[in-house]
Amino acid sequence: MHKVRILSFNTLYNAAPRVRLRALADTLAESDYDVVCLQELWVPQNFQLFRALTRDSYPYAAHGVRLPVVAGGLLTLSRIPIVGHRYETLVEARPWRRELLIRKGVLVTRLAVDGEFVTVANTHLSANRHADWSKAAPFTRVQERELARLAARLRRIDSGEPVVAVGDFNVPRDSWLFEGFVAASGLRDAFEGDAATTFRPVPGWDGAALDQVVASPGLPVAAEVVLKDKVRTADGRDRYLSDHYGVAASIG
Repeated sequence: MHKVRILSFNTLYNAAPRVRLRALADTLAESDYDVVCLQELWVPQNFQLFRALTRDSYPYAAHGVRLPVVAGGLLTLSRIPIVGHRYETLVEARPWRRELLIRKGVLVTRLAVDGEFVTVANTHLSANRHADWSKAAPFTRVQERELARLAARLRRIDSGEPVVAVGDFNVPRDSWLFEGFVAASGLRDAFEGDAATTFRPVPGWDGAALDQVVASPGLPVAAEVVLKDKVRTADGRDRYLSDHYGVAASIG
């Protein structure tokens, strides 16, 4: 397969989003990413702005329903033709949380690469607001069930073609939750357990490796953390593009 570069990035829905999205669009236009999987674009006006800004550099796009909010806040952009996509909600009804309104889930997109096909899954799962991923923590059971649904969805992609799943899993890479997901999905961790944070550290918390790249066994893949530095935005300020870093994968 021809080499494909994939970026996953949680865009952060608040804190001057439109200014940062314009800067992100400029960054992507100059990048070598073939496929870009974005999270937290659930506000329709922000989604529309960003899609308008990226239409020339990324002519193909996949997403779920857009009203009243963009399903899951997920958008997958591509320079490679998209031959199909599907959105599936993964959250359960209880306990009540914001993710229910957003309909968090997974966006599965099939791409045609030089006569071959690859499936890219873009996801954003429920946040553990206490940052407690111990087995005794009640909310980890919610996350465990969401991860099980995601693993089952990925296992149903039985075409024999390569699969890459990326996104903000909201569980650390070195946690029992993520290890269980990897085993259940049949995919492999492209970071090979490296738990360097993908969440920008803040006072009182050093962050965690919440953003993941997993891929079909045997598929050549290399992953790295990117988009860590501030950029100059149109208002003349130096800003971080998000509270997350990006994760990038080179496959093929």
